[in-house]
Amino acid sequence: MCRNENIRVLLLEDDHDFYRLIAHQLNNHRRRFELDRVETLAEAIDKLKLGGYHLVLSDLSVPDSSGFNTIESLRQVCALTPIIVFTGLDDDAIEQQLVEAGAQDYLVKGESNASSLARSIFHAVQRQEAKNRITGLVAQLQESQELLSEQTMLLQKKNRRLKKLYKTAQEFVDNVSHDLRTPLTVIKDYMNLIREGMVGEVNERQQEMLGKACVRADDLNHMVDDLLDVSKLDSGLLGAWRRPVALAKILDHAAATLKQRAEVRGTALEVDCEADLPLAFCDAEKAERVLTNLAVNAIKYSAPGSRVRLWARFDADRDEILVGVTDNGPGIHEDALQEIFERFNQSGGSTDSSGKSYGLGLSIAQRFCRMNLGVIDVESKAGEGSTFKFTLPTAEPTGVLQRWLDLSGVVGSPIRLIEIVAPPEAADQFAEYDGFLHGQLRRDDLLVENGPGRWLFVIGVAPSEAELWFERAQKDFKRMNRNRFAGPLAPYRTETIRTWEPSSGRETILEDFRDALCGAAAEAPSLSV
Repeated sequence: MCRNENIRVLLLEDDHDFYRLIAHQLNNHRRRFELDRVETLAEAIDKLKLGGYHLVLSDLSVPDSSGFNTIESLRQVCALTPIIVFTGLDDDAIEQQLVEAGAQDYLVKGESNASSLARSIFHAVQRQEAKNRITGLVAQLQESQELLSEQTMLLQKKNRRLKKLYKTAQEFVDNVSHDLRTPLTVIKDYMNLIREGMVGEVNERQQEMLGKACVRADDLNHMVDDLLDVSKLDSGLLGAWRRPVALAKILDHAAATLKQRAEVRGTALEVDCEADLPLAFCDAEKAERVLTNLAVNAIKYSAPGSRVRLWARFDADRDEILVGVTDNGPGIHEDALQEIFERFNQSGGSTDSSGKSYGLGLSIAQRFCRMNLGVIDVESKAGEGSTFKFTLPTAEPTGVLQRWLDLSGVVGSPIRLIEIVAPPEAADQFAEYDGFLHGQLRRDDLLVENGPGRWLFVIGVAPSEAELWFERAQKDFKRMNRNRFAGPLAPYRTETIRTWEPSSGRETILEDFRDALCGAAAEAPSLSV
């Protein structure tokens, strides 16, 4: 109700003199009232059904109703309109009964004047409007809660369906991959036996054809590996075993596995590894998978007589190692470079129509690089060849942490620095502790060695999640010990030596980490596992 709006009042009163008194009091007040009078309850009900009244003034006894029944009958028709009752008694018991019947207030006949009557009406209207608003909000809230509950149930049902479908898809991929790998291995072994002349002499033409068949078998094996890796990456089951690694060994091993493919294709395969490269901090298997995937594509899309070069060099300015594959094949059009790492994308022009790709290799390579705290990039011009290169951090712990801060997905979460120490008397089993700890890592966790039998573990989660990690690690360690043939390993010790809030500056984090590497971190309660 607006402040300047007339207040419409319905008066249920059969006493004409009392009606004239009420009308006189309201007409003489500064607020403007519109007063309608009826003498029976039936008339009042008819009027109220039409609506438009701000308040009802009612006597308890009228010709067709008496007592509290009058108020109850009015309340049934005007649930959202305040009722003030006139009574000849001023009694607390009467007041309670009137409120229970539905009245908001009562006035004793003969004791009210114009001001008190207008004030009672105005306050009753305000209280009722406030009550109506609250009732409306409660109704909206209940409706929203019911709708939210329905949507939640529907979403849960859909999520269960999606989880079931996703699990089915994963199981399908795993089963198909397993069923493919076994016959492929047998096929490859038999072809190698034939090539080596174990079942009879093989001429040059046959050797060439068997070589191509072996390469295609390897292609299928790579596809199986890619399918399994995608399944594990999507489900979060694929972790990274990062440790100091010599890049020369990775390049040499990759070149050895690619040699036959390059020979069959008629492609010259070269290795150019810069001398005295510092150790890289990476998962060697994943780094080699990236390099191999890039080289396989380079060989596949290069014409016979082309050259493919595997190379690695140190970038001192960025304190990182660059690893790459360069070819002089058909190259990639500029407008396709932005999409090259998307799944099932095949940008490039092979001179062999059989060189089709499922497009998973580059997508997986990008994700593996991310897990190795690096990035992958491509430089190419159509008709001039391509260079795919990726970065790896050097095995300098502070630089590794800096790269982890840049690339990890823990922004906005507290970060814990935890020291893990194996007992000195278990020096012969330090490698087992290392393997166990790496097996506990999630995708965005970081573990660096801090001397023999000592590790620094960096985890970016809420405190409650960190405690869950400790509990899980403890359970897994006990389970491993129960199944260990040589008897249980001695417990290792964990100690939270730093906790950085999201507001902590990068330099503070790096400086604290350097102190931890030097053994100067603050003491904190420890936990044995």
